Amino acid sequence: MKTLLPLLLLSLCLSPLFAQTGSRPTNEQLGSVYLAYPTPAGKLTPAPRGYRPVYISHYGRHGSRWMTNDVRYLQVKGILDSLYLAGELTELGKDVRLRIHKVWQDAEGKSGSITPLGERQMQEIAGRMYVACPELFSGRAVVDARSSTSLRCAMSMSYFTERLKELNPRLRVSRRAYHGYMDYIAHTDAEGEAFSAEDALWRKSLFSEFEARKVRPERLMASLFKRPEAVSDPVDLMRSFFWIAADMQNVELKGVSFYDLFTYEELYGVWETVNARMYVCNANAPLAGSLMVGQARNLLRNIVESADAVLEGRDETKAHLRFGHDTHLIRLLALMQVEGCCTSESDIEKFDEAWRDFRVSPMGANLQLIFFRNKTGHVLVKFLLNENEVHLPLPAVSRVFYDWEEVKKKMTGDEHAQ
Repeated sequence: MKTLLPLLLLSLCLSPLFAQTGSRPTNEQLGSVYLAYPTPAGKLTPAPRGYRPVYISHYGRHGSRWMTNDVRYLQVKGILDSLYLAGELTELGKDVRLRIHKVWQDAEGKSGSITPLGERQMQEIAGRMYVACPELFSGRAVVDARSSTSLRCAMSMSYFTERLKELNPRLRVSRRAYHGYMDYIAHTDAEGEAFSAEDALWRKSLFSEFEARKVRPERLMASLFKRPEAVSDPVDLMRSFFWIAADMQNVELKGVSFYDLFTYEELYGVWETVNARMYVCNANAPLAGSLMVGQARNLLRNIVESADAVLEGRDETKAHLRFGHDTHLIRLLALMQVEGCCTSESDIEKFDEAWRDFRVSPMGANLQLIFFRNKTGHVLVKFLLNENEVHLPLPAVSRVFYDWEEVKKKMTGDEHAQ
């Protein structure tokens, strides 16, 4: 078994469900982690005979939001406004300026907040969870929900749990967003912060040269400005347009799009650099060693210990719900070696083939561990990523169902295994 496990792990990381090559990403997918949550299409596999659901453990990213702050909006608006007054905008540039004004009118005062689409995402995910495991949400069942202190995460928790309460008003639901939870819901230590910082050494060498080749703003600037040299930092401005374009799918502002400003190759090039940064700072990139994936150890420990408390009868909770952020979910998935999330690739030119951020953590992304037990007390667990069944680098007891004790041994060594 030890000799087969590396091959099994590789096959899972590159499995057909998460195949990274052979498909052309859509413009919306190239929005990276700004991709709006894709509704799951697959059917869930019934539990083996004799097993019934007993518990759900969940970690979810907040739903769709406006951009996290006003900087990108104001930067683009300011440049377009000043060059418009100077008579430096092309006809396309004038049109784009009006679009930006419409976008800013919609976004002003809302940066970082959940959009109406994000509200619906949380409600719909909660509704599907309820329907999938009605036994766990019957009567006066206990649901424990905890959130990052970020308002968008706390509001996502509120929308999610409110939907559960609508479906069963008798549920006993607790909702908390304490600073004390941040050590596992959104943990990054000082070493991790330094590694992912803008001035980190790895960004200044190979990565800077990679970005210079992939982000080519010349054609875009010439289409918007009569004198492109009037823009002091065209690369940064192109990135701002990229993020504003990507976020339109989350705000649902009718009649406004910016994809016409880019060729597909330009979009793909910017996305490659974003995807590469996300991969190195959060996933199983050899460049980071175990540093960044290891930031999720506290979260994994909380998941294991909370599950064991329920399964051993020390906690009556039927569902532990955690609401946090994309980076922490990505790290958790890589640490757990979940299918499609744990590929290791050293060649920066192949990052886009090995790992794609939008497949792992779109807006509203979530991991669900659903636990089942039979009359003898044997426990199986099934993993859902974005509500799609996924595999682990372990032999399954039945299709997508794994022995919980074996899962613990694989993920945490013998520390928590009985």
